[in-house]
Amino acid sequence: MSRVSSRWLKRGLSFCVSGWGFLALSLAGLSSTTGCSNPAYCFTDCPGDTTTSSGTQGTGGNGEGGCLFGCGDGGNGADGQGGNGAGNCIPDDPPNEVCDLRDNDCNGLVDDIPGIDYESLTSCGTCSKNCLQELLNNDLGTIQCIPSQNPGTTPGQCVGSCAADYHDLDGNGSCEYYCLGGSQPESICNNIDDDCDGLVDEEVNYCDSVTDCGACGYACNVLHGTPTCVNNGASPCTLLNTHCAIDACDCTGPGNCWHDLDGVYATGCEYQCFPTGPELCGDGIDNDCDGLLDGADDLSQDPAIGVACQGGVEGVCADPAHAGVTACVNGLVACIGPDVIVPNQLQESCNNLDDNCDGVIDNNPVDVGGACGVSNIFPCSLGTFQCVNGAPSCIGAVPPGLEICNGIDDDCDGMIDFTVATNSPPSDVGNPCGVYPPPPQGATSPCSAGATACIGGLIACQGAVGPLASSDTCGIDANCDGTLTNQPNLNTDVANCGACGNNCYAGAVHSIQACVNGVCQSQGCQPGYWDLDGDGLCEYACTFTQAQEVCNGVDDNCNGQIDEGVIAPSPVQVCGVSPSATRPECTSGVTVTCNNGAWQCAFPPGVCTGGNCAATPEVCDTLDNNCNGVVNENFPNWGKPCNSDDGIQPGHGACRTTGTYACTSPTTVACNAVKADCATLPGGCTELCDGIDNDCDGLVDETFNNRGQNATYFVRPAVTRIGANSWIHSYEASRPSATSTDSGHGNGYWTQAIAGATRDATPACSVPGRLPWFNVSPDEVQQTCTAMGGTICSLADWQTACRATVNCAYGYAPRNSGAATTCTTPAVAGTKYCNLGSTYDFDPVTPGIQDGLLPGASSALQSCWADWSGLQGNTPASERIFDITGNLWEITVKPGGAFGLMGGAFSTQNQEAAGCDFTFYTVEQGFKFYDAGFRCCFSSNPTQ
Repeated sequence: MSRVSSRWLKRGLSFCVSGWGFLALSLAGLSSTTGCSNPAYCFTDCPGDTTTSSGTQGTGGNGEGGCLFGCGDGGNGADGQGGNGAGNCIPDDPPNEVCDLRDNDCNGLVDDIPGIDYESLTSCGTCSKNCLQELLNNDLGTIQCIPSQNPGTTPGQCVGSCAADYHDLDGNGSCEYYCLGGSQPESICNNIDDDCDGLVDEEVNYCDSVTDCGACGYACNVLHGTPTCVNNGASPCTLLNTHCAIDACDCTGPGNCWHDLDGVYATGCEYQCFPTGPELCGDGIDNDCDGLLDGADDLSQDPAIGVACQGGVEGVCADPAHAGVTACVNGLVACIGPDVIVPNQLQESCNNLDDNCDGVIDNNPVDVGGACGVSNIFPCSLGTFQCVNGAPSCIGAVPPGLEICNGIDDDCDGMIDFTVATNSPPSDVGNPCGVYPPPPQGATSPCSAGATACIGGLIACQGAVGPLASSDTCGIDANCDGTLTNQPNLNTDVANCGACGNNCYAGAVHSIQACVNGVCQSQGCQPGYWDLDGDGLCEYACTFTQAQEVCNGVDDNCNGQIDEGVIAPSPVQVCGVSPSATRPECTSGVTVTCNNGAWQCAFPPGVCTGGNCAATPEVCDTLDNNCNGVVNENFPNWGKPCNSDDGIQPGHGACRTTGTYACTSPTTVACNAVKADCATLPGGCTELCDGIDNDCDGLVDETFNNRGQNATYFVRPAVTRIGANSWIHSYEASRPSATSTDSGHGNGYWTQAIAGATRDATPACSVPGRLPWFNVSPDEVQQTCTAMGGTICSLADWQTACRATVNCAYGYAPRNSGAATTCTTPAVAGTKYCNLGSTYDFDPVTPGIQDGLLPGASSALQSCWADWSGLQGNTPASERIFDITGNLWEITVKPGGAFGLMGGAFSTQNQEAAGCDFTFYTVEQGFKFYDAGFRCCFSSNPTQ
């Protein structure tokens, strides 16, 4: 069982209706009454109706006309007497005078009842003046009748004092207002009339309270800041004109200084930044903390911006005609302007100017170097255009000459020392040459005769071999003189050890050799040389320095390896890495190697490009690109939380996911949260009446008449079929935001709202376990039911649902069967009872019967539903219409368009008023009360 609040008000209304007599009813939520001045409670024949007597004497005076609270003034007759009607008086049979405003015995006097006591409490001044009926909820011991000066004609005055916990708010003597307490202050927001003045929480400060801003419980909280409650000047202060706002953002120093850049209260002071002064270009810092960086911000206070400048200091770049001004370009100060020329923008030309601004005039001009002259066959040659005194000139051209044997194509015909035209070589070649005597027996001679030829541009002896030396060598007549002299000792000569030509130093490189008995023997290495492979050749030249290698490109220990085993320093020592950089790409991911005698640093791709950390720009890639200890410092949103539907209308509903801002390119970030598939959610894509877009199609709580893009899923309200083309909500209507303890929020205006109200377009749900929607007007009911493809229930449909085809008098189950009278008789304690003021105690702990609103289909009630089992094809899931008796009065539309209240409420004291056939109450379109709600009806099945 759930409470709407700790105490609900019980209000009793007494009224006199012609033909009805006295009937005690209650409608919870009426804060004060002034007779029938409130048109929301007029019933049949009102306002201003008159009633005439059955006689023909004239028009009766002050007829009630069936109007609750005296909605009319009555007829034109004088009080207590008829007019001068035209007909004869016909006495009653028997002619006994009774209190009915008629002359029953035709004696000319009206209501002159014999022996009547006009000082009695039941006939005070006149027979119809009943103080016990008039002074509702007065202490019986205090009621008195003060007779009139004209008894029998003029009513007397009924006076008395209110009973305990009853109050007379309108001063008419009737204690219509029930309220416990009366001495508590109203400054506490608890939805209770603490001082019993008919107003709830009227002294609560909704205008600037940060705990109850605009309404109870609406607390203001600001992330990294101080909240305030702001009213737009309208009163009273409500959620429509009062809202939470940011009063100030926290700023206690670097690391804890926050700013509200987006102006949105919900995000609070979302931007962390400590101001350091005006915005400057090139430092990558938001100096003035306005969310804009360097070139994106106002740089009017930057002294380096807007200054006259040149594109360079040399050549045409420094010409005043090419001056510009400084500006912030890509986060750096640059000289820009339509006439600005920067180095290497122009190619160098032969014009006596320094076009490429390198400080040298006409160096490597692009308009010279082309060929000029007659032929390019050597010794002829084409010249080249060269830059001379600022103009191109042909330099170095050579013309053809006479062909001679000199290794030159003198006639430039493409053949050297040969005439193409005669196909012949020079005439001074082909003669014998280089003839020597033969060697002695057993010896060899290197010499042989040849013939003259033109070789390489010279006349030479071709094919002749001359002496190899001036003296003979071992077994060779090297001087070609025909004799063999100067022969070595083959046992000791290292050049001819054991045989001619066997040189012990051949291939020995830098070893020391000796010939011993005709055999070569190694005697060690020469100084500065080493025998690395042990073959005795001493092939490795090296100067020993030390045993430990250092990175210097030298073999310090002469082991044949250079810079091996060196101890590498850290990236901070030799690579330009900041000591605060601790990420792998700047520490363990950096390879420090010794290459060509110097330390070299190899970084992962994108980090410290070219080995220069300081000059490497920081890009968005989750790496500390410049190894300064900060990742993506140029992208302040990187890594911050976000939603998949940020900035998207409509949002993703239940499919909203959360993520963080991640890099999408080297220069941009975006939210990595992706809209979920509703099929993967715990509840699937089923659309529920809960204020959430469950199927994620952009519509919230869509109904069968407006299914949206995902037409398979829409809200299927619980309905009961009561006719061939009639369905009704199985539960009293509730809001999507309602719970078992809260009736939710939002009005029912869809198409047109009353003055001062918004169009909240709140759907109506038909579900159990929620507090139903009360304090709703017939106008809202009409718009709400129409919006979901239905209508406000007609009186006929509502009574059909209540009667359950067997003329049930109440919404009790089961339907009558045989002699049983379950649904035709009032409540029975412990057996069947609904939430009516006289049959259900909302709070058994408090003495007396307490009244209060229950959630739909509450388990605290017994058999409280209209039974449609086995009828109209209803299933066990749809055969019960809960709370059609009690809980809330239900707004219906009567024939002719008037609105009626049916079924009773938690505050109803008379069970008969909650019956299926009790149609007495008629209300206006703007009527609202805390004990009145509704349910919708349909001409087609809203679940299909």
